[in-house]
Amino acid sequence: MVKTTEEKLELITCAFDLFKEETDRLSRKEAIELLKTRVPGFTERQYASAWNRVRGLFDNACRLVFRWATDNPAGTEFELPDRDRIFLDELTELCRGFTPEQYDQALEYGFKKAIF
Repeated sequence: MVKTTEEKLELITCAFDLFKEETDRLSRKEAIELLKTRVPGFTERQYASAWNRVRGLFDNACRLVFRWATDNPAGTEFELPDRDRIFLDELTELCRGFTPEQYDQALEYGFKKAIF
């Protein structure tokens, strides 16, 4: 069965929320099983793809923040949200299909994980 854009967005949002709840505690297999119970009706491949996309978003956010931190002197501060789009444009290009709020949350996670 072909899924609508809304249904696909629901799956991505669920995967995003699951990642935020569990961060690095879930294996890929465990995440897929949880997604199946929370948003039934997708294929195994769709669940895996959603989880991989969300992991990619958070991983890329961490990489961008780490790169920024190494390019700037110690003590340089960055204020979120990224109104000057220092990270957002590149993160959006690397990881399409997320909401502006999700990109902001991924960057916030990146700052917490990569710097502090």
